[in-house]
Amino acid sequence: MDMRIRFLLSTLFLLPIPTLMAQEEPGEFCVDAPHDQLCASFPQDVPEFSEFFEYMVISGAAQEPFDRHAWQAFVALNWPEIAPETDQQGWRAFPRRDAVLGREPSQCAAQAAGAEVIITDFDQSDGHPLVDRHGNYILYETRLNPVVADHIHAEHLHTVEGQTSPVAFPMGRDAENPASVLFKSSWTVLEAPSDDYITATGLIIVPPERSLSGTPLCLEVTLGLVGMHIVTKVESGNGDEWIWATFEHRANAPTAADARDINAIYGSDLFPQGCIAPENPPNHLLYDAALATPANTPPQTPALWSATPPHAVDDTGTPLPPSQVVRCWDIFAPTQATNARWQAELSGTPLAHYMLISAQWRGANASPYIEHGELPRFLSNTTMETYIQTHRDGTCLGCHAEATTSTGTFSDFTFVLREVPE
Repeated sequence: MDMRIRFLLSTLFLLPIPTLMAQEEPGEFCVDAPHDQLCASFPQDVPEFSEFFEYMVISGAAQEPFDRHAWQAFVALNWPEIAPETDQQGWRAFPRRDAVLGREPSQCAAQAAGAEVIITDFDQSDGHPLVDRHGNYILYETRLNPVVADHIHAEHLHTVEGQTSPVAFPMGRDAENPASVLFKSSWTVLEAPSDDYITATGLIIVPPERSLSGTPLCLEVTLGLVGMHIVTKVESGNGDEWIWATFEHRANAPTAADARDINAIYGSDLFPQGCIAPENPPNHLLYDAALATPANTPPQTPALWSATPPHAVDDTGTPLPPSQVVRCWDIFAPTQATNARWQAELSGTPLAHYMLISAQWRGANASPYIEHGELPRFLSNTTMETYIQTHRDGTCLGCHAEATTSTGTFSDFTFVLREVPE
């Protein structure tokens, strides 16, 4: 590409996107008319997303369409919390990953029928658990929307024989051409339902090797949502590399005293002293002001399950100390403003207690500082990627760019196909 053109494109972040693209400005709260009201419609594309943009840093104008898309998706997936009488099930209608891949556990089958969320994942992707302030593990569930599930079955991707070629899930464009969506949620055990949380009836399936007693456990609990990844593959721009949005509950964790700005990515060591806890923060779900444990340090002892709360114990039955979690990256100021508008609109519903951390997208060329062209460069959820926030691979798109199937072929940015039934 001519260097003058490249320079011009690299400065486009200084201009508002509506000026650059001759498209109707979408409404904020609903992808369908009337746009100024909340609705259950999932946004199938980001029409302002141009593949010709090249950014060096994020601007508010560049980020706004992706943040809006993220919030519209979050509301659509959680619509029953806004309109309980609706027949729209949101994420509850998505099949669980294990069901799609034929890996449903036989343990606890009798209790599974009454559970909205079934938990078999207790550890983060780096293999470490996370313990909340009440001594219980943060728990994880992965679901796939029907577009992804149907494609897996149609292409036999849930078998070794079907994984001989690179994977390409469908891209979204409109209601007739819906997007592929991957959904991961993180949960805490609640003593009772709470108006401050999106809640669900849960079943925790603990295998004997993770149980303190050495016997399997089937724990029926009430769960509160603390984190949500929404990953959407769209047709516009570089959307074939997916839009990576992540939300958290506002009471999860405080922001570090040395938190970095979302655009402050230049330097060989971004956190030379690690993430430092702020002085005298209030208690959060994942931070106890009375403890002196270093921030963002994974548990070092065997992590087992007790049949009664607190559930997180070591191999002697001693409760594990709570994790001390702080947020290492500040939320982008324009994203904070977007959050405030949506939280005000959602006032009176549990959704008002959640915030968008960011929506990541591929809008730059790869470079030593932006390794896969992802913007913002770093993105992590304190409930799902707690311990890698300061790592060079603390990035959704960058991490998933390396994903393969069980046979080693490209799996289209998802790890769900790396294990198939034997």
